Amino acid sequence: MRAFASLLALVAALFALGGCAAAFRSSKAPVRFETDPAGAEVRVNREAARGPTPVEAEIARSGTTQIAIVKAGHEDHRGIVKKSLNPGWLTVDIITCVFPVALCIPLLVDAVTGAWHDLPSDYSAKLEPARGVPPGAVASGSPTVASPNPGLGTSPVSQAGSVAGAPAIPITNPPPSMSESERKSSARAAFQEGVALLEKSPQEALAKFQTAQKLFDAPTHIFRIGQCLALTGKLVEAQEVYEVLTRRDIPATSPDAFKEAQSEGKKELDKVRARIPTLRVQVSPAPPAVQNVVVQMNGATMPNELLGIARPVNPGVYRITATAKDMKTQPVDVKLEESTQKDITLKFSKF
Repeated sequence: MRAFASLLALVAALFALGGCAAAFRSSKAPVRFETDPAGAEVRVNREAARGPTPVEAEIARSGTTQIAIVKAGHEDHRGIVKKSLNPGWLTVDIITCVFPVALCIPLLVDAVTGAWHDLPSDYSAKLEPARGVPPGAVASGSPTVASPNPGLGTSPVSQAGSVAGAPAIPITNPPPSMSESERKSSARAAFQEGVALLEKSPQEALAKFQTAQKLFDAPTHIFRIGQCLALTGKLVEAQEVYEVLTRRDIPATSPDAFKEAQSEGKKELDKVRARIPTLRVQVSPAPPAVQNVVVQMNGATMPNELLGIARPVNPGVYRITATAKDMKTQPVDVKLEESTQKDITLKFSKF
């Protein structure tokens, strides 16, 4: 009995001393995390984020260490810190097992603590731009207009394709705090809400689809934006949106829904074109016979270069006025129905 107690005391003492490797080095080691581009957040085994990169973190020698690296506008990077077995410390522990008194306790302790393992001094990750965001489009976290030609990139829309001064197709620029997974899931939720609202309130649905597009660029979002614009009478804007969609270079590897959205967009483009009315505005006498000509439609100044051109406009009622140096015209009210063409001439008279 006394011998057994002595043995237990020896075992406890050996565990207290630890393994050979554990006695000389800690259970964790520093690893420097670097990313290209820099400025990303690093999560180690789902712990609180560290960053921005480059940043250093203490990594346990034992177990599996999972890494998640997140940066706005880029694909999430996920990996595992590779740990290598140190043959020197393993050999020392195995040798101790030759002596029965040791009971292989150093071997067991080092196995549990991971003291045999070496960690890399650094962990580097190349972050790829998120689908729909061309390289360099989110440098410094600032929004930029993306190229119209990346497979799923954001395309700019001219002022003709804008609503109340804001782009009909928002520039994809999610909050920097959102990961790619969060962007995708949030965009999906906004899209589904838009679909539910489409029939009863196209204007509200439009806002949902534009939110989805802002979070994650996708042809399906753009198609629905065009659909909402057409339903709310914004035919010129809808045409521009469908034009952007049909010019997209959608890779063969893209989801079928993206390809179907482009195919449907081409069909809707033809329908919308046929619905858009045109208005030709002319003044008499015409420049340069008169100077400082200013033509306004519903209070908005129309470029003089458009005088005499059958201009596509949305259906609606327009009041058109014109002024020139020492001259003016009587206002003309025009009601434009879908698929109609109208010409008006404003005649100047002296004040």
